[in-house]
Amino acid sequence: MKETLLIIDGSSLLYRAFYAIPSLTDSQGRPTNAVYGFLNMLLKLYEQLEPHYVAVAFDKDKHTFRNDLYDGYKATRKPAPDDLRPQFPLIREVLECLGIHVLELEGYEGDDIIGTVARQMEAKDFHIDIVTGDRDALQLVDENVTVHLTKKGITNMLAVTPDVMEAEYGYAPSQVVDMKALMGDTADNIPGVPGVGEKTAAKLIAQFQHVETLYDRIGEVKGKKLQEKLADNKDKAFLSKELATICCSVPVEYSLDMFLPQPRKEDVSALFRSLGFKNMLARFAAFDRFASLADEETAQDVSLQLLEDLQLQDLAGQIVAVEGVYEPAAPLPVLKALAIAGNQGVFVVPAGREGEYLCALADAALVVTSQGKQLVKAASPYTDKRLPLADIILAAYLLDPTRTAYGLAYLSEKFAVPLQESGDEALRLAGDAQFSFDVWPKAAEALEQAGLTTLYDTIEIPLIHTLAVMEMNGFTVDTERLMDMERELSLEADKLEEEIYDDAGETFNINSTKQLGVILFEKLGLPVIKKTKTGYSTDSAVLEALMDQHPMIPKILQFRALKKLISTYLDGLEPLISRETGRIYTSFNQMVTATGRLSSSDPNLQNIPIRTEQGRKIRSLFVPGEGYDYIVSGDYSQIELRLLAHLSQDPTMIDGFKKNQDIHRRTASEVFGIPWDEVTPEQRSHAKAVNFGIIYGISDFGLARNISISRQQAKEYIDSYFARYSTIHAYMDKLVAEARETGMAKTMFGRIRTLTDINSKNFTRRSFAERTAMNTPIQGSAADIIKLAMNAVQDELERRSLRSRLLVQVHDELVLEVPADEREEVETLLKDTMEHIVTLSVPLVVDIHCGRNWEEAK
Repeated sequence: MKETLLIIDGSSLLYRAFYAIPSLTDSQGRPTNAVYGFLNMLLKLYEQLEPHYVAVAFDKDKHTFRNDLYDGYKATRKPAPDDLRPQFPLIREVLECLGIHVLELEGYEGDDIIGTVARQMEAKDFHIDIVTGDRDALQLVDENVTVHLTKKGITNMLAVTPDVMEAEYGYAPSQVVDMKALMGDTADNIPGVPGVGEKTAAKLIAQFQHVETLYDRIGEVKGKKLQEKLADNKDKAFLSKELATICCSVPVEYSLDMFLPQPRKEDVSALFRSLGFKNMLARFAAFDRFASLADEETAQDVSLQLLEDLQLQDLAGQIVAVEGVYEPAAPLPVLKALAIAGNQGVFVVPAGREGEYLCALADAALVVTSQGKQLVKAASPYTDKRLPLADIILAAYLLDPTRTAYGLAYLSEKFAVPLQESGDEALRLAGDAQFSFDVWPKAAEALEQAGLTTLYDTIEIPLIHTLAVMEMNGFTVDTERLMDMERELSLEADKLEEEIYDDAGETFNINSTKQLGVILFEKLGLPVIKKTKTGYSTDSAVLEALMDQHPMIPKILQFRALKKLISTYLDGLEPLISRETGRIYTSFNQMVTATGRLSSSDPNLQNIPIRTEQGRKIRSLFVPGEGYDYIVSGDYSQIELRLLAHLSQDPTMIDGFKKNQDIHRRTASEVFGIPWDEVTPEQRSHAKAVNFGIIYGISDFGLARNISISRQQAKEYIDSYFARYSTIHAYMDKLVAEARETGMAKTMFGRIRTLTDINSKNFTRRSFAERTAMNTPIQGSAADIIKLAMNAVQDELERRSLRSRLLVQVHDELVLEVPADEREEVETLLKDTMEHIVTLSVPLVVDIHCGRNWEEAK
């Protein structure tokens, strides 16, 4: 009996699993349903097919040699759903841990690699089982190759052999591409012959066998119209056949030992546990190829040194690791369980005694955790002292801020420390604490080697406390005013809707791109600005280009803006308001952006629009809480341009800031070569666009589009700018050169950002990396400075025992709620602290505002 190689079409199976399995997430909130379904199917395949060897093929990227043949190839494919996209790298990680070889090659599709491997292994006298949902693979079927075609769900399959092909489809495997040549393929956007469907194609192939024969004898085709269709579209037919033909000669030689699964025992255990796949490990261990995974749970549990007791005084002066089970709640999480690991072993704190140990942790030398902010919040009711924290997830983020997730499985692999596996919750928690304790020395060493220790110790670790306090403070919302505003804006939107219908002369769905396109471009005859694969584009850019063409256009834009405000910021805010306190408790995300900037979520308070009157009204809903009288804000003035002046040491820009000049007017005067007092508002506006554009490495094309000038004029602006500010030009060139040499960009505080594409041969990727190299030192340094300021303000509020509270950070702005008797002191404190947090070659300037709500304080 021949040995069997199982080849899985990874993309096809993952898509099918995604739609077959209900939504699942792991403990970090990452979607996992497609990965879970994929693994279930893999287990089923092992049970049914008993393969000796296995491989999984994926498409490397969207562009392949077929796109060079035909621009429209797969052009109509919709992007993967948001919850599916992150599961592609995740399934690759899972397969790698299981020791299952992933096949992919740039310029080729997964089908091509499957075909190549099948033919190579078939020649070595193997039987090949291919699992896919793509009927294109049927062309590979022969006596030694069976294609298992997935049908409904992921467990129902049709095993297609040459006999089954004939019985099921009525044509041979070699004729699959001839069918596609005639009828095309809507899924891949293969054109075929227009007007020829599957039935007609099947009749023609049954009569002529292959497309080449058909065209040699085209006069024998019955029906004059069909003959004409075929003749007129001969090129399309042959192109379609070429597009549909799987390339079985991909220039790679595959060896058999690549396909023998060699699972990494500890990695599989850690990863499955982090994903919440509790029973998956034992199910895989039931098969010979994965037998090494057996008894993993017992072995891991035994490796823990569990303490029967841990005296509170034993924590003083010690390095310990702490992990907890937290149930999210505002303003404080509910602590369900706690484990503490140290040199002597791991102690699982008895229920009800968590507070004693949290209080004692303040006297430890160092408290290591993977949940710093949660731990600070949980400890806050028991101690006023700050915990001496070290957060291993935060360390991993600083070492590589471009990742999307930093789970324990990733840390296990990165720092080569095994995770403890257990089905028992207490043992699992103990394992997590031991893991954090073991990871920290390696993480600390990595930070030191990367030059990140100072950034970690002086900015990011203190920020955990600051953010925890801000999240616990929350921000009061005027609920009555919110409801009044919702009614007011809804009436305004309804009125606009009626006016739009009157202008159109009929009712239609304004939110439907298709229906709106018909009204604008067919009924009203407005000029078509842009078309997409699905029809007319009606996005904001298109409507703004048509502003003067019809009175309906500004109304549509205003209608959309109102609807977004209502749905996102009014309907969206109301359920997030705590009934007990009347406050909203946002989450500040410290480990998301590659630049080091903070983000916020649930709700996103950093994204409230402030450029429109209605948007500013949303800010007016946020008010001082009970016992407070004012909202006070401190906002850095042009911090990124000031950093550009400092980092580049450009004398002209430094002089402008030192003289407290309007820097955009100064730039206009310099760039356009005109006296200061003759600069027009438009010239100042253009200079402002250039100033900020330079920070982001803007091109002449981008500048021309932003300020509606010609590309040549934009080029002249940029050239003139760099001629007058030559030091900035040299500084930007130096940043790119250093990035090419080191592969990264750095802020003035040592924060790093890896630039993998800085030396790429791909122009688009390289250009993006170059722009990133230019703006990261400025953006990232601005982020570092606002973080330093936040920490210093919070420290000072606590040191002075003030009641005023830090509520929100939005980009370059800090927002506090302040009682009337502390207003003057806090305004002075805020301005002095923010302006003197660092010393630059130019002054940092902070604008202080105060009001009865957030809108008035801006």
